[in-house]
Amino acid sequence: MHDLGQARAALAAAAELGLGIQLRSAPDAAAYAGVGYLHALGELAGQELLIDCGDDPGLVMAALRTGCRKLAFSGAADTARRLGDMAQQTGAILIHERKPPAALELAPEDDAARACRAWLLAREA
Repeated sequence: MHDLGQARAALAAAAELGLGIQLRSAPDAAAYAGVGYLHALGELAGQELLIDCGDDPGLVMAALRTGCRKLAFSGAADTARRLGDMAQQTGAILIHERKPPAALELAPEDDAARACRAWLLAREA
């Protein structure tokens, strides 16, 4: 997900199908979009994003300082444990994943509503 339109399209498609979803930033999005932008995007969409910080612990710490509460980190396990402890102290969660789970990755030019509906229907089949 790259923007508010895509976030709203995903949430609308899920609601239309009676499904719950977790909005997630694109892989490593914290590095190029910034945690402030992603945090604000989730607030505007009405659902906090799971922000992918890649393998950069500095981005995880910046996200925590910004008030982000759902973070994904793909770096070393020992670093993930320390970051997870820090996240827990602020009421946040950190998911350590070596590889992101299956997710619909939208390009900026995609018809987000149609792509989200099709992806969600395929996952339910």
